[in-house]
Formats: sequence, C-alpha cells, structure tokens
Amino acid sequence: MGAEDPPTERTQSTDDPPARETYDDLADGYGDITGAAIREHYEWPAVRDLLPDLDGRRVLDAACGDGFYTARLVDSGADAVGVDASTEMVSRARERFDGDEGGGADDDGSTEVPIHEADLTGGLPRFDDGAFDLVLCQLALEHVEDWPAVFETFARVLRPGGRAVVSTSHPVRDYVDAEYGAREHVLADGATYGAVERADRDWGDEAEAFVVPFYRRPLQAVFEPATDAGLLVERVVEPGVTDAFAEREPDRIDPFVDGPPNFLCLRFLKPADSG
Repeated sequence: MGAEDPPTERTQSTDDPPARETYDDLADGYGDITGAAIREHYEWPAVRDLLPDLDGRRVLDAACGDGFYTARLVDSGADAVGVDASTEMVSRARERFDGDEGGGADDDGSTEVPIHEADLTGGLPRFDDGAFDLVLCQLALEHVEDWPAVFETFARVLRPGGRAVVSTSHPVRDYVDAEYGAREHVLADGATYGAVERADRDWGDEAEAFVVPFYRRPLQAVFEPATDAGLLVERVVEPGVTDAFAEREPDRIDPFVDGPPNFLCLRFLKPADSG
C-alpha cells in the first residue's frame, strides 16, 4: 500500500478520519511512500529545482512526516526544524535524528534536529516572527481545508526576503476525466470546481480500504491564500517524467506523459520590504 498504488474504485466509507489519525496509521510503512518512484523521481526533482542554496539557512520542514526530507535539508547544510501533526510521525522523526530507536528525545522534544508536534493551522506560536529563511511543505496541504491560516503562518515565520516552497495535488488533475487515472480513487460522487470540497482518496487495495482525507480546490484557491498573506508567486513548476521515473515505472508513465501533472510545485517570496 502506498501513495502510488493503482487506485481502487470503492463506495465511500461513512468514516471521516482526520489526516492526523491517518498518518499515525501510515507511520510504520511511510518509507514505502517517500521512496516510491512518484515521490523520489517525479515530485522531488521538481521541488529540488525550487530550493535555494540551503547552506547555513534556517529552514522549517512543515508537515515533515518521519523526517525523510528533513534529513536531506540537513545534509545540504540547513539548520532545520520539523513540525508535524501526527504523533507517530513525530516519534519516527525524532528517532531518525537522535539515533535512539527507543525515541530517547528530551521532554521538550529536542533532538539533534528539533521536531515538534503541531498543526499547521494552529499558528505555530512556538516560532518567532521572521524565524526562518525557508519553509518547505511537501504534499501535505491537500489534506488541509484552511489554507489561509497556513499561509498566514508561513508569512509570519518567514523573514523578509524568505521563501516558501510548496508541493500539492494539481487542481487540474483532481477534476479531469477518469481516462487519465486521476478520478477512480476519489471517493466523491461529483465535483463543483469553484468550491473547496472534501474528496477523500482510497490508498488501499482490493482486499482492504485505506481512506485518506483530501481536499480539492480551484486554481484561485491555491494561489489566493498565499497572496492574501502578502507572499508573491515567484515560480511555478509542473513535474515532468524524468528518465529515472520512466525506468522504474515503464508501464505506468503514459498518463504522466499524456495527461496533466499529478502535482503542482510553487515557490513564494516574502518581499524584502515586508514589516
């Protein structure tokens, strides 16, 4: 089971699991997701292209999961901090950085790389204004309804001249016909393009459902929360099929070549003259 598994058509469950609980359940096998070809050779190259020089930069890995990408930030010279809403993911990330398989972090959660449990919509009050040079948030906001709260926080914790790099589900692919393999696993009867609406996805298999909470939104609702928070759109990247992705998934690349991208990768700038 993983983010790149073939979608399975299934009737929507009456359960309404929050993303926090879902990712608690995913924690043990999360390495299969971060190591999947669609993440490693499709999404990550596009995100990496948006990252500035990280050496000596203070970086917030927002929704850091088990710390897989936080470690890459550190390896690139960043002074990184991770936050995630999932208790189990935070535990795995702390284990990654303190080297103690028993999770021997201090009572305040401190490790070699600080990892904190926090909801991105809660304002992240532990961090001062202008605390970071960069905020990185990969494939997490599609699980969040309240983007204005998130981007207000990103804008607050960024220093003037700082940047936020975000990847999320591509709004076009969320609505295209099933011929591109994008809609079969979406657990919703219909779609209203102009609305931000819940449209959960099934990451399970034929034997067992695994429902993951998702929100889809129109293109305006992707950009407006950031610009309303005072951030400027600096770059937009739609991932393409890399040679490495084609080599690992030769039988699955046609929808990626012929159809809209799975993800949208964005870089926002906090103007240098921001207060």
